[in-house]
Amino acid sequence: MGSPVKQTISAQIPIELALAVENLAVELDRSKSWVIKEALLSMLAERERRHQSVLAGLADVDAGRVVSHADMLDFARSLKEA
Repeated sequence: MGSPVKQTISAQIPIELALAVENLAVELDRSKSWVIKEALLSMLAERERRHQSVLAGLADVDAGRVVSHADMLDFARSLKEA
């Protein structure tokens, strides 16, 4: 089984962030590359999750599953009274 193709990238980041990455790598006994890769994977997964949520919301609107503004105001007022 061959090793996955990899590419090295570079980025200029604030020294404080670089130090935080280095400290986390030491704390986790991992490489800085691993820490950065995990952070990027997490960010990309969260962005995809949000994108899917927006698409689901738009599908609800298209299907007519909406609440009127007046109904939302009534609901908000009922929360204040509770």
